[in-house]
Amino acid sequence: MKIFDINGNPRECVRVYLDDKWPGFVSVDFESKLRTGYKHTEWYLIEDFKKINPDLEYLVKDVTRPASEVVGVVSASDDTSLMDKTQKWQKNVYAGFPVWISRGQGEGQIRTVLSNTQNTVIVDKKWDRKPNKFSQYVLSRNIHDEMKPAGNILPQEQEP
Repeated sequence: MKIFDINGNPRECVRVYLDDKWPGFVSVDFESKLRTGYKHTEWYLIEDFKKINPDLEYLVKDVTRPASEVVGVVSASDDTSLMDKTQKWQKNVYAGFPVWISRGQGEGQIRTVLSNTQNTVIVDKKWDRKPNKFSQYVLSRNIHDEMKPAGNILPQEQEP
């Protein structure tokens, strides 16, 4: 199958598909030119792929937009999850996203989301300090290892 890559160049590919591990992206497999029998995968934002490959839009028609970034307040957490009761997320739309505790208890920690339900994310490793209901979080692909908190936090109250 022929596609246009991000630079507008036509390229022959093996497969174009949506992968649950990469929400918001189209995965494209190519045969390696240097190693016979090997393939490599490239990822394109869905909207970019549709724009440069309008004839192939049917391959990604069920996806309307990639997952939005989220800033929220923690409702509850346990060792490897975080809940925000105000959310109504699509299942696993945030799988692979970094989550950063930006303020409050657990501040500064970054974890990778393994899966999500409508209001809970499951992360890749235990929290060093569990976020509480005064903690704020950010779900964004723009989170990096050295995120620094801004300093403002929600008013603290004693938990029962």
